[in-house]
Amino acid sequence: MSGIIFISHSNRDLESALRLAEDLKRAGLKVWLDEWEISVGDRITQKIQKGISDATYVAVWLTQASVMSGWVETEWQTKFEEEVTRRAVTVLPLLAENCEIPQFLKQKKYADFRTNYTAGLAELLRVVGIKDWTNPFGMRFSLVLPGAFVMGSTFGEENERAPHQIVINRPFYIGSYVVTQQNWRSLMDTEPWKDDPHVREGDNYPAVNVSWFDAQNYLTQISEADGHSSYYLPTEEEWEYAARAGTSTEFSFGDDERDMRFYGWYRDITQNAEEYAHEVGRKRPNPWSLYDIHGNVWEWMDDWYYGSYNSAPRLNPVEKVLRGGGWDYPAYGARSAFRNHLLPTRSNHVIGIRLIRKTA
Repeated sequence: MSGIIFISHSNRDLESALRLAEDLKRAGLKVWLDEWEISVGDRITQKIQKGISDATYVAVWLTQASVMSGWVETEWQTKFEEEVTRRAVTVLPLLAENCEIPQFLKQKKYADFRTNYTAGLAELLRVVGIKDWTNPFGMRFSLVLPGAFVMGSTFGEENERAPHQIVINRPFYIGSYVVTQQNWRSLMDTEPWKDDPHVREGDNYPAVNVSWFDAQNYLTQISEADGHSSYYLPTEEEWEYAARAGTSTEFSFGDDERDMRFYGWYRDITQNAEEYAHEVGRKRPNPWSLYDIHGNVWEWMDDWYYGSYNSAPRLNPVEKVLRGGGWDYPAYGARSAFRNHLLPTRSNHVIGIRLIRKTA
């Protein structure tokens, strides 16, 4: 990753500093925060000096309280001297509220968290070089930042109603591609798609014919093999937020389903001798660099299916949710809000999985 970030803040700002530290950790960074690193009996000054010395960056959470804090000033000035000597960016001003910025820091570009936390976080992550992440098995993940969106649709299927606002409070990593046959075979040593006439075999084709329970076994295996991260299936909220990628249209690319031919595989373009899931990444990605999020294969969600969003939860749901559309289904089913559902024991040649990564 991009080294260690030391978060310098006043005691008054601990709650907001904790939120920032947790979000940076979820983005894959190593974070030094006094609340996490200093224990009873520790020599505080020595511990802090060691933390600053080991850190690649000192992120200064700038508020009126921190500007007045002698501790905070000492922390960032220590690293600022090193920055001048090395001619490298090591001090990162983070403007959290209107305040008098110290003279030396005024000259630096800062991330502005005052009116939009997500925009500030995105700028900070950009500066330290964090966007995508590749796990030890060569699987690429796209970073999704916090935000809000309207989930569901007024004009779609009954189970897409009623539209309602969802807030994603924390960043997360989602697979840039669905799990491929190579990804599956290397960990599970099985080929559930073998000898299916509607499956093309090859490393970059989607791993299909996997049930929801098969997916759980895969998640267990890859989490244990990684050791530093754990993996799970997306919730519907996470998936639709990532699929929409900041849009409110039927698809992430707009409302015209004829444009699906540029973004995914669906029935109109597969029914003539191409009735199989195609290699991942051959179509255009959505605005957040997710490939095949519309079409190609249905993707298992973590959620149980209860019907429409207005339905009262049943005590014993029997089906799991599927999202994204498939190569054998009309483009209509690849809309961001479209919901499918199936028994978790079932599997076929149009169902695969996309992973979400959680840092340990």
